[in-house]
Amino acid sequence: MKDKTFTTNYDVSIDNITEKLNKLCIFVEKFKEKTSSHQKLLLDHVEKSDEARMHLKDDIQSRIWPITEKMDKINEAKSNMSKSSTPFSNIRSPVKPKVELTNPLITDLSYKDNNQVLMKEAP
Repeated sequence: MKDKTFTTNYDVSIDNITEKLNKLCIFVEKFKEKTSSHQKLLLDHVEKSDEARMHLKDDIQSRIWPITEKMDKINEAKSNMSKSSTPFSNIRSPVKPKVELTNPLITDLSYKDNNQVLMKEAP
């Protein structure tokens, strides 16, 4: 039998392949180190972001709490008011009824079509 050999443009010697594999292993190790350090940086960033988020949440809650308390007091006060009561229900009308008019010149209030008041003198 005849020995078959391959002819290529590459150096396929065992020494050359071993050298290339060693370089590749070194590259892979460096890549692992870099990705590991990047991963640590990302984890640190995530932790800091979580801490910042928690501080922000606490800050927001501390600002909302007084407002919530005030709103609760307002709602409680509203619910304690009687339903027939209005903000101005305790104010009396300044207009006196017809019976309470004391001016002797005015004995009768009459209205014309154009709503003008006529005054009649007392007899």
